Amino acid sequence: MLVAAGVLGEDQLRAALAHQRGKGQRIGEALVELGFVDEATVTRALAKQAGLPFLDLSKGRIAPALLARVPAELAIEHGILPALERGGALVIAIDDPLKRYALDALGFQLGSELKAALSPPSQIRRLLAEHYGAAEAPAVGRTGGTGGTGGRGADVDDAPVVRLVARTFQDAVDQRASDIHLEPMAAGVRVRMRVDGVLRVVAEHPAHLAAPLISRLKIMGNMDIAEKRKPQDGRINLELRGRQIDVRASILPSNHGETMVLRLLDRSANLIGLPELGFQADDHAWFKRLIKRPNGIVLVTGPTGSGKTTTLYAALSELNRPDTKIITAEDPVEYHLRGVNQMQVNTRIGLTFARILKAMLRSAPNIILVGEIRDVETAEVAIQAALTGHLVFSTLHTNDAPSALTRLVDMGVQPFLVSAAVQGVVAQRLVRRLCPDCAESYAPDPRELALLGIDPALVPDARLRRPRGCRVCEGSGFKGRVGLFELLEMDGELREIVYAKAGVERLTASAQARGKLRGLLADGARKVLSGDTSLGEVLRVCRAAGGDLEATAAVLGA
Repeated sequence: MLVAAGVLGEDQLRAALAHQRGKGQRIGEALVELGFVDEATVTRALAKQAGLPFLDLSKGRIAPALLARVPAELAIEHGILPALERGGALVIAIDDPLKRYALDALGFQLGSELKAALSPPSQIRRLLAEHYGAAEAPAVGRTGGTGGTGGRGADVDDAPVVRLVARTFQDAVDQRASDIHLEPMAAGVRVRMRVDGVLRVVAEHPAHLAAPLISRLKIMGNMDIAEKRKPQDGRINLELRGRQIDVRASILPSNHGETMVLRLLDRSANLIGLPELGFQADDHAWFKRLIKRPNGIVLVTGPTGSGKTTTLYAALSELNRPDTKIITAEDPVEYHLRGVNQMQVNTRIGLTFARILKAMLRSAPNIILVGEIRDVETAEVAIQAALTGHLVFSTLHTNDAPSALTRLVDMGVQPFLVSAAVQGVVAQRLVRRLCPDCAESYAPDPRELALLGIDPALVPDARLRRPRGCRVCEGSGFKGRVGLFELLEMDGELREIVYAKAGVERLTASAQARGKLRGLLADGARKVLSGDTSLGEVLRVCRAAGGDLEATAAVLGA
């Protein structure tokens, strides 16, 4: 707008943008600081952009009766100033267009109708100090409106939408949420958080807050705030109560506006070991034996959010020694492992999983982690690495362990390569762990045990636990999560089946018959009987399937 009006030159704008990025300012602040335009000119442009009247507070004086209508602490806290009365409404001078969204609540609190007008920030600060006795002129806003970068200045928290975003992130961390969903609806903006794998509604905001909320988050994630028709992705780095939080933001246009999902990763959290993940003693021993082989591929499969990467990190932690070189290719690098060489995938510059993997092999590693096998090129390079003496870890998106082998063949990898390279597959799911403070014990109905594939005669005195709800778990009955694991170990017969391109049904039946595969339901049954989780949680993530009864009975009998 300023360039179109002839107030600002293109060269000046470029210089201001560079200055803005270097100092974490909004563009309006940079323009004023560099002396390209004055504060009043920037504020007038903002007022026109936001559809608000411009009010020059340097002309005339404010009536004491008007000042008395707004308490001093309220005016200073929000950085607002009662300026005049027009048409029965009190006109409030604000320095940021987003502050007008807070005036509805303030009007109810003050018992009068409020209307907003935009004034230069320095004028508001001076008059607040003059009329309300502020010891220090409060930094009550940042010139630049919604088009700035939302830097980390001392006054960044004053804008209502900025405070709302900060509070949302803080609530998510306090509730141990893994992601936040902002969903514009016809009646308003719904905010949901996923806690322990289950979504819950935490807030409903007015519909007019949708655009400012999404714009603020776009700015934080370095996304294009003008683009509203295409999906976008961004990254946000936060520091909350001394903890480093990495946020992956994803925007998807919908019929009511742009929806946004924010996935939270606490980089300061300690890595979880295999026993804490849910590996029981025999599972842990099996997995340790598998990952200590000198070469081959170990795959971890499951849907998004099932903890695959956490399991692989736990495995690397057990293998990480000074005499072992470990290199990883990840998208993104979720945790920083001491002593491990970690590489970030960057498709924009052609740094794909396959390209990094080829480069890794020239660096003489002992162990390689590939974040995900997404295409045949990555799969073939990973298999070649396994066949040339490297131990390779990776993930696949499949529903069960045997499907991982057929998935590689379907991608286009030759069956003889798959059968020769893969050593074992772990399929996993996450279920909620029962709250230790309120879970209650009960005698199960035989039909409940049958749903888990358990013969009631094997456990005549079984006691299960179920959720009840208390203050500790916020009434849900659950706190934290535990993994369910399906373990498949390759042997000669299974390799022959894969080489012959047999279907997943034959592969599963052969593995179960010889004790080389234990299903998710069988592991879920053990965790229900041990009191870690409930029957309903296990059935939520894995349904009873034919043949699971014998596998479960064998495990329980052992």
